[in-house]
Amino acid sequence: MSRAQAVCEEFCEEVEAGTRITTHPTRLFDSIEELKCTLELKHFTPLVERMIDVGYCCTQVQKDAKRNKCFAWFEPITYD
Repeated sequence: MSRAQAVCEEFCEEVEAGTRITTHPTRLFDSIEELKCTLELKHFTPLVERMIDVGYCCTQVQKDAKRNKCFAWFEPITYD
């Protein structure tokens, strides 16, 4: 389990970890860890702050106001 996945486990009800394959200008293929988290809305901001501390950024969020939950996707911060 990665450090980022461990942080997600602290805040989230459910965490799905996977790898996404991308192309890169200097390498033919590059794999990127991607995390999908299901959590209560009140935990979103603290989770994002902690994820930034471990080098991950939020790439997408879907809010479910009826259930007071959100789905957030994270991947490593890149400076390309």
